[in-house]
Amino acid sequence: MFSVDSLVVGVVSTNCYIAADTETREAAVIDPGDKAGLILGRVREKGLTLRYIFLTHGHFDHTLALEEVRRATGAKAVIHEADAVYLRDAGLSGPFGRAKAITAEADVLTRHGETFPLGAYTFEVLHTPGHTPGSICLRVPAPEGGTAGVLFTGDTLFEDDCGRCDLPGGDYAAMLASLRLLASLEGDYTVYPGHDVATTLSRERKRNVNMREALEG
Repeated sequence: MFSVDSLVVGVVSTNCYIAADTETREAAVIDPGDKAGLILGRVREKGLTLRYIFLTHGHFDHTLALEEVRRATGAKAVIHEADAVYLRDAGLSGPFGRAKAITAEADVLTRHGETFPLGAYTFEVLHTPGHTPGSICLRVPAPEGGTAGVLFTGDTLFEDDCGRCDLPGGDYAAMLASLRLLASLEGDYTVYPGHDVATTLSRERKRNVNMREALEG
């Protein structure tokens, strides 16, 4: 069974996810935006072995707890190659008027189409620029016989919205292309975004103004 545990962390209420194969107890953290102690405590409480730390992009509110979680678990930090610079440059990653940022290096620089096994499941990287040049979504297909997969969308796709494109590296035309890519995925997915509430891809295809603009363009 695939489980997703959601924690809201940091000054802009970022969704940090702990995804796990409940049979093998292997897990990944997606966007450790702050509160490393809370994240690590949940990992220990559930008896998980952390394999990966996926960063959907390099902004500070998705990365602040990276170093502490990595040191404590030995998990590999994964970011798209186009956003690696955001980790190295605290001024680029934020904090957009906030007090904190980090500088770090990823263990793995990924690109579109790469896959990462986790127990019986597979995370597929979808390159979805727009919010940043190296923004990614992570697709976990439905298990055999399942009706819907899982999609971690970072700051690309939200309920009724998409990520802002007015920060350094943002590009609305690229965002529309990314939304078209997501809309073209076969079947339905539970969407876990970087902020706010979970939704479904079928809902966003019908009701998301930005996605509809992308499909009509």
